[in-house]
Amino acid sequence: MRSSKAVAPIFTAMILVGAAAQAAHIDMKDPRRALGREDDVRVDAQLLRDTVSSSSPISVTYRVQNLSSGWIALADKVATTDFDAETRTITVAIGAEVPKDGVLPHLVLIAPGEKKTFSTGVTPHVAAPNAGSHFANVPKYVQITVNFLRDINPFKELIARQAATPSPVISLSDKQFDQWLQSNDSVVLNSLPITWNGSGGDRNDMPDADQEAPPDRAWTGGS
Repeated sequence: MRSSKAVAPIFTAMILVGAAAQAAHIDMKDPRRALGREDDVRVDAQLLRDTVSSSSPISVTYRVQNLSSGWIALADKVATTDFDAETRTITVAIGAEVPKDGVLPHLVLIAPGEKKTFSTGVTPHVAAPNAGSHFANVPKYVQITVNFLRDINPFKELIARQAATPSPVISLSDKQFDQWLQSNDSVVLNSLPITWNGSGGDRNDMPDADQEAPPDRAWTGGS
């Protein structure tokens, strides 16, 4: 494994850019905080507000802690949403599980033992339920997933080019695309109850403030 000392000079510019993200803050006592851990990478996240609608973004502050011995990378400017009507959960996926159009997204590096905090926002796409329906599948939870690269070695030259050129468009080769898929890992955080402010929703069908997330969707590890 390449040591952090050897990798650091290549990505100095990327690290300086990523340091600006540290201005964001997570209140560890806030009930809107979620957490998750995948082996040696931990993520804490917090919703800016727990009332959600289809006309305003879901704002998230999240902190990634790299407890591994190697560098990891995060596509911090990529965020998408999906809605599962069966579980009534909006998933906010941060980072690129698959590079869109085979183009390298903006990446931030996180060194071994380092924590970095980011903020993002994405507007959910949820079809409005029928007015007055008591069985409308309005959203009741938000669940955050963070995708990251565990092995940056196949992409280190591309990352260096990205850091040296403003807004470059760098295409991945077929081999690098496959390496991205193989290196991608994700942290799934516990679900957070929300109030849906969509048109046609039944107020009595909204979650209470102290409602717990579904057990099968919640991360049960220690803090």
